[in-house]
Amino acid sequence: MSLRWRLTAVIGGVVAVMVAGASLLAFISADRELNRQVDEFLVDRSREAETSLKEVNLGGLQLTTRAAFELGEEFGALRRPDAGVSLLYPGGQVLALSEPQIPLTNADIEIAQREGAGAKVYALQDRNVDGRRYRVLTTSVDDGALIIGRSIDDVDQTLAGLRGWLFVISVVGTLAAGLIGWLVADRVLRPVARLAAATQQVAETRRFDADLRVDGSDELGALATSFNSMLSALRASREQQHRLVRDANHELRTPLTSLRTNVDVLRRRGELLEPEEHAAVVAEMDAEVRELTGLVSELVEFATDASTLDPADFVEVDLVEVAQKMAERTIRRTNRPIVVSGALRAPVVADPAGIERALGNLLGNAVKFSPANTPIDVVVDADRVAVHDRGPGIEAGDHERIFDRFYRSDQTRTLPGSGLGLGIVADVAAAHRGTTFSHDRPGGGAIVGFSVQTDEAP
Repeated sequence: MSLRWRLTAVIGGVVAVMVAGASLLAFISADRELNRQVDEFLVDRSREAETSLKEVNLGGLQLTTRAAFELGEEFGALRRPDAGVSLLYPGGQVLALSEPQIPLTNADIEIAQREGAGAKVYALQDRNVDGRRYRVLTTSVDDGALIIGRSIDDVDQTLAGLRGWLFVISVVGTLAAGLIGWLVADRVLRPVARLAAATQQVAETRRFDADLRVDGSDELGALATSFNSMLSALRASREQQHRLVRDANHELRTPLTSLRTNVDVLRRRGELLEPEEHAAVVAEMDAEVRELTGLVSELVEFATDASTLDPADFVEVDLVEVAQKMAERTIRRTNRPIVVSGALRAPVVADPAGIERALGNLLGNAVKFSPANTPIDVVVDADRVAVHDRGPGIEAGDHERIFDRFYRSDQTRTLPGSGLGLGIVADVAAAHRGTTFSHDRPGGGAIVGFSVQTDEAP
């Protein structure tokens, strides 16, 4: 069973039970109220009859009920046609005061034979009189027992009509509840249906432009907003991947073309080349292979490492220690003088490998552009690291663009490199909620660095 039908069944079932319960309570209440009114009628009529029996008097002479009736005395409360009234004497004689005559029961006889004054005794019962249901009140009087009965056909007819109407109401209410349940389920599940359709569209087309319409701020609206955010993130990731592939294709084409040309030269004219020319071609091929290897390595790092940094895995890192470690490593590789200064200690919560990679790229960039034997300064200040070089500097319009992937200014196009190093620095800084910066160094050169914005170190 689908979720729509389950919701419809639940909503319709709950409403149907409530309607049926309300109908049952209404019927029980009506039954009790109508029977209560009949009982009150019988009690009032018995009081009037007792009063009439006590006031039998002819010319001042108190007569018995039988004698009064034999003389034709009229009793208003005992002669009314809306109830049957009988007087039962202790000896078993019955005096029918008004029709119909109520059949006797053992309870009536017991009440009539009760002797002596005392608390009044009465009984209320349902009896069958000539095939009709009567409500009968038997109460003790001085002459025996007074029996008063009233037909409750009108009550039964009223209850039967009410029962029919309540049944109709219950059926109609159940059908209406089912319809309402279906409409509510349709409205509630409409965003879910749109979400399912959008998910299916994404799965079939591999496109992430199927944004959902957000209709409200409830849980379903939040779900649609979250789904749209996920699609936006996937679109951005897909666009980054495509741009990375396009840029990588462009950057890889140059060294590959050069390699292909040199290989073709060696294949066609290798035996005709002078030793110096042959060595130059091989050296150029070696440089191209090295550049290609570095480009591929940086592409792999850019596509995987920076994007996998998880803040949940960050630990306490001392930026000063990392800067000193990377400076010593660069000194061993290049024999360039590097000085680390600034804070004595700069603890942050970060990814150690990511910080080392960013600093290594900054130092490698500084070594590439600084003249030989000139020092490189690394300044650490709290959550900020800056590398000072003494190279040609950065053109005014390139300070912001140098952190774009594959970007290479006019003065660096002839130098080895892929243009991804500072892009990796930007990604590492972004993963740590930080920023990158670049500006001119007083006296010549450039200052390039990054900052991290993380929680305080423990």
